[in-house]
Amino acid sequence: MRLLISAVCALTFCLLTTGVWADSVPIVNASFETTNTLSPNCNGLGCAFNFAIPDWTPSFNGILNDPNAAVGSFRPGSNLNYFTSPLPNGIIVAFINSGAISQTLGVSVLPNATYTLSVDVGRRVDVSGVNYSLNLYDGSISDVLCSTGSNSNSSIAAGTFKDVTLTCTTGSSVPVGLLGIELTGNGRQVNFDNVQLNVTNAVSTPEPSALALTFVGLFVGGLLFLRSRRNQYLQSAS
Repeated sequence: MRLLISAVCALTFCLLTTGVWADSVPIVNASFETTNTLSPNCNGLGCAFNFAIPDWTPSFNGILNDPNAAVGSFRPGSNLNYFTSPLPNGIIVAFINSGAISQTLGVSVLPNATYTLSVDVGRRVDVSGVNYSLNLYDGSISDVLCSTGSNSNSSIAAGTFKDVTLTCTTGSSVPVGLLGIELTGNGRQVNFDNVQLNVTNAVSTPEPSALALTFVGLFVGGLLFLRSRRNQYLQSAS
Protein backbone atom coordinates (compact mmCIF):
# COMPACT_ATOMS: atom_id res chain seq x y z
CA MET A 1 0.00 0.00 0.00
CA ARG A 2 2.84 2.36 0.85
CA LEU A 3 4.32 1.83 -2.61
CA LEU A 4 1.05 2.81 -4.26
CA ILE A 5 0.68 5.88 -2.05
CA SER A 6 4.22 6.94 -2.95
CA ALA A 7 3.46 6.60 -6.64
CA VAL A 8 0.30 8.69 -6.33
CA CYS A 9 2.24 11.37 -4.44
CA ALA A 10 4.84 11.42 -7.22
CA LEU A 11 2.12 12.00 -9.83
CA THR A 12 0.60 14.81 -7.76
CA PHE A 13 4.00 16.48 -7.40
CA CYS A 14 4.58 16.26 -11.14
CA LEU A 15 1.21 17.84 -11.93
CA LEU A 16 1.92 20.73 -9.58
CA THR A 17 5.47 21.30 -10.75
CA THR A 18 6.07 24.37 -12.93
CA GLY A 19 7.54 23.66 -16.34
CA VAL A 20 9.55 26.08 -18.50
CA TRP A 21 9.60 26.38 -22.28
CA ALA A 22 11.51 28.66 -24.63
CA ASP A 23 10.80 29.72 -28.19
CA SER A 24 11.79 32.30 -30.79
CA VAL A 25 9.30 34.95 -31.86
CA PRO A 26 9.05 35.27 -35.68
CA ILE A 27 10.18 38.63 -37.10
CA VAL A 28 9.54 39.55 -40.73
CA ASN A 29 12.59 40.77 -42.67
CA ALA A 30 14.68 40.38 -39.53
CA SER A 31 17.99 40.90 -41.35
CA PHE A 32 16.69 43.54 -43.78
CA GLU A 33 17.65 41.50 -46.84
CA THR A 34 14.26 42.17 -48.43
CA THR A 35 14.51 45.61 -50.05
CA ASN A 36 12.94 47.91 -52.56
CA THR A 37 15.14 49.08 -55.44
CA LEU A 38 18.47 50.40 -54.19
CA SER A 39 20.15 53.43 -55.79
CA PRO A 40 23.95 53.32 -56.28
CA ASN A 41 24.55 56.80 -54.90
CA CYS A 42 27.37 56.00 -52.45
CA ASN A 43 31.07 55.29 -52.83
CA GLY A 44 32.43 51.80 -53.40
CA LEU A 45 31.74 48.84 -55.66
CA GLY A 46 28.21 47.56 -55.03
CA CYS A 47 27.31 50.32 -52.58
CA ALA A 48 23.66 51.42 -52.70
CA PHE A 49 20.80 52.51 -50.47
CA ASN A 50 17.22 53.77 -50.36
CA PHE A 51 14.82 55.32 -47.88
CA ALA A 52 12.48 52.39 -47.28
CA ILE A 53 12.57 49.15 -45.29
CA PRO A 54 9.89 46.58 -46.21
CA ASP A 55 7.88 45.21 -43.27
CA TRP A 56 9.22 47.90 -40.91
CA THR A 57 7.37 51.15 -40.17
CA PRO A 58 9.31 54.44 -39.91
CA SER A 59 8.42 56.98 -37.25
CA PHE A 60 9.63 60.28 -35.86
CA ASN A 61 8.90 61.43 -32.30
CA GLY A 62 6.35 58.64 -31.97
CA ILE A 63 4.41 59.56 -35.13
CA LEU A 64 4.20 56.65 -37.56
CA ASN A 65 5.21 57.28 -41.18
CA ASP A 66 6.34 60.83 -40.36
CA PRO A 67 8.36 62.14 -43.37
CA ASN A 68 11.00 63.48 -40.96
CA ALA A 69 12.08 59.90 -40.25
CA ALA A 70 15.29 59.32 -42.21
CA VAL A 71 15.59 55.53 -42.36
CA GLY A 72 16.34 53.02 -45.08
CA SER A 73 18.14 49.99 -46.45
CA PHE A 74 21.91 50.15 -46.97
CA ARG A 75 24.20 47.86 -48.96
CA PRO A 76 27.79 48.90 -48.09
CA GLY A 77 29.38 46.88 -50.88
CA SER A 78 33.15 46.47 -50.82
CA ASN A 79 34.08 49.92 -49.53
CA LEU A 80 36.19 49.43 -46.37
CA ASN A 81 35.58 53.08 -45.50
CA TYR A 82 32.19 51.94 -44.19
CA PHE A 83 32.79 48.57 -42.52
CA THR A 84 36.06 46.69 -42.07
CA SER A 85 34.43 43.47 -40.85
CA PRO A 86 31.80 41.30 -42.56
CA LEU A 87 28.16 42.18 -41.98
CA PRO A 88 26.47 39.97 -39.35
CA ASN A 89 23.91 38.47 -41.74
CA GLY A 90 23.67 38.95 -45.50
CA ILE A 91 24.67 42.04 -47.50
CA ILE A 92 22.00 44.56 -46.41
CA VAL A 93 21.62 46.47 -43.14
CA ALA A 94 19.11 49.03 -41.90
CA PHE A 95 20.20 52.60 -41.25
CA ILE A 96 18.64 55.33 -39.16
CA ASN A 97 19.74 58.94 -39.39
CA SER A 98 16.86 60.20 -37.29
CA GLY A 99 13.70 58.61 -35.96
CA ALA A 100 12.89 54.94 -35.57
CA ILE A 101 11.72 51.77 -37.26
CA SER A 102 9.23 49.41 -35.68
CA GLN A 103 7.39 46.17 -36.30
CA THR A 104 4.30 44.91 -34.51
CA LEU A 105 4.48 41.14 -34.06
CA GLY A 106 1.49 38.83 -34.25
CA VAL A 107 1.72 37.66 -30.64
CA SER A 108 0.42 39.03 -27.36
CA VAL A 109 2.61 39.85 -24.40
CA LEU A 110 2.81 36.80 -22.12
CA PRO A 111 2.69 36.89 -18.32
CA ASN A 112 5.57 35.47 -16.27
CA ALA A 113 7.83 35.51 -19.33
CA THR A 114 11.36 36.68 -20.05
CA TYR A 115 11.96 38.33 -23.43
CA THR A 116 15.45 38.67 -24.90
CA LEU A 117 15.84 40.98 -27.89
CA SER A 118 19.16 40.67 -29.72
CA VAL A 119 20.25 43.13 -32.40
CA ASP A 120 23.60 43.67 -34.12
CA VAL A 121 24.33 47.41 -33.94
CA GLY A 122 26.93 48.84 -36.31
CA ARG A 123 29.26 51.81 -36.32
CA ARG A 124 30.58 52.94 -39.67
CA VAL A 125 34.25 53.86 -39.93
CA ASP A 126 33.34 57.46 -40.76
CA VAL A 127 30.68 57.89 -38.03
CA SER A 128 30.84 58.07 -34.25
CA GLY A 129 28.82 59.25 -31.28
CA VAL A 130 25.36 58.41 -32.64
CA ASN A 131 22.75 57.53 -30.01
CA TYR A 132 20.44 54.55 -30.42
CA SER A 133 18.05 52.41 -28.37
CA LEU A 134 16.29 49.06 -28.53
CA ASN A 135 12.70 48.91 -27.29
CA LEU A 136 9.97 46.35 -26.79
CA TYR A 137 6.45 47.76 -26.77
CA ASP A 138 2.93 46.59 -26.13
CA GLY A 139 0.19 47.64 -28.51
CA SER A 140 1.78 50.85 -29.78
CA ILE A 141 5.23 52.43 -29.80
CA SER A 142 4.05 54.86 -27.13
CA ASP A 143 3.54 51.95 -24.71
CA VAL A 144 7.12 50.88 -23.99
CA LEU A 145 7.38 47.53 -22.23
CA CYS A 146 11.14 47.85 -21.67
CA SER A 147 14.09 49.68 -23.22
CA THR A 148 17.87 49.73 -23.27
CA GLY A 149 17.67 53.50 -22.89
CA SER A 150 19.87 55.77 -24.99
CA ASN A 151 23.29 54.37 -25.90
CA SER A 152 26.12 55.76 -28.01
CA ASN A 153 27.65 53.72 -30.81
CA SER A 154 31.02 55.26 -29.91
CA SER A 155 31.44 52.23 -27.61
CA ILE A 156 31.43 49.99 -30.71
CA ALA A 157 34.74 49.53 -32.51
CA ALA A 158 34.84 51.58 -35.72
CA GLY A 159 33.85 49.59 -38.79
CA THR A 160 32.27 46.73 -36.83
CA PHE A 161 29.00 45.49 -35.34
CA LYS A 162 28.22 44.60 -31.74
CA ASP A 163 25.51 42.23 -30.53
CA VAL A 164 23.36 44.31 -28.16
CA THR A 165 20.69 42.61 -26.05
CA LEU A 166 17.63 43.81 -24.17
CA THR A 167 16.13 41.50 -21.55
CA CYS A 168 12.90 42.13 -19.67
CA THR A 169 10.61 39.97 -17.54
CA THR A 170 6.86 40.37 -17.24
CA GLY A 171 4.80 39.76 -14.12
CA SER A 172 1.61 37.81 -13.58
CA SER A 173 -0.44 40.70 -15.02
CA VAL A 174 0.37 42.20 -18.43
CA PRO A 175 -1.27 44.86 -20.62
CA VAL A 176 -3.52 43.73 -23.46
CA GLY A 177 -1.93 44.21 -26.86
CA LEU A 178 0.47 42.80 -29.42
CA LEU A 179 4.19 42.71 -28.77
CA GLY A 180 6.37 44.98 -30.91
CA ILE A 181 9.98 45.96 -31.59
CA GLU A 182 11.34 49.46 -32.04
CA LEU A 183 14.88 50.50 -33.02
CA THR A 184 15.79 54.18 -32.75
CA GLY A 185 18.65 56.38 -33.91
CA ASN A 186 19.59 60.01 -33.56
CA GLY A 187 22.45 61.23 -35.72
CA ARG A 188 24.46 60.22 -38.78
CA GLN A 189 24.09 57.20 -38.94
CA VAL A 190 23.54 54.03 -36.91
CA ASN A 191 23.09 50.62 -38.53
CA PHE A 192 21.18 47.51 -37.47
CA ASP A 193 21.18 43.88 -38.56
CA ASN A 194 20.08 40.39 -37.52
CA VAL A 195 17.16 41.16 -35.19
CA GLN A 196 16.14 38.19 -33.00
CA LEU A 197 13.61 37.84 -30.19
CA ASN A 198 13.34 34.87 -27.83
CA VAL A 199 10.88 34.23 -25.02
CA THR A 200 11.08 31.92 -22.01
CA ASN A 201 7.77 31.32 -20.30
CA ALA A 202 6.98 29.66 -16.97
CA VAL A 203 3.86 27.49 -17.25
CA SER A 204 2.03 25.60 -14.52
CA THR A 205 1.62 22.42 -16.56
CA PRO A 206 4.04 19.49 -16.53
CA GLU A 207 6.47 18.72 -19.29
CA PRO A 208 5.40 15.72 -21.45
CA SER A 209 8.60 13.88 -20.50
CA ALA A 210 7.85 14.38 -16.81
CA LEU A 211 4.34 13.00 -17.25
CA ALA A 212 5.70 9.96 -19.09
CA LEU A 213 8.20 9.20 -16.33
CA THR A 214 5.53 9.60 -13.69
CA PHE A 215 3.14 7.17 -15.39
CA VAL A 216 5.97 4.68 -15.80
CA GLY A 217 6.61 5.05 -12.08
CA LEU A 218 2.93 4.45 -11.35
CA PHE A 219 2.94 1.32 -13.52
CA VAL A 220 6.07 -0.09 -11.88
CA GLY A 221 4.75 0.85 -8.45
CA GLY A 222 1.50 -0.95 -9.19
CA LEU A 223 3.33 -4.10 -10.24
CA LEU A 224 5.43 -4.04 -7.08
CA PHE A 225 2.30 -3.51 -5.01
CA LEU A 226 0.56 -6.49 -6.60
CA ARG A 227 3.67 -8.63 -6.16
CA SER A 228 3.85 -7.67 -2.49
CA ARG A 229 0.20 -8.52 -1.98
CA ARG A 230 0.70 -11.88 -3.73
CA ASN A 231 3.68 -12.74 -1.54
CA GLN A 232 1.68 -11.86 1.57
CA TYR A 233 -1.16 -14.07 0.39
CA LEU A 234 1.21 -17.03 -0.29
CA GLN A 235 2.86 -16.63 3.11
CA SER A 236 -0.50 -16.55 4.90
CA ALA A 237 -1.65 -19.62 2.96
CA SER A 238 1.41 -21.71 3.83
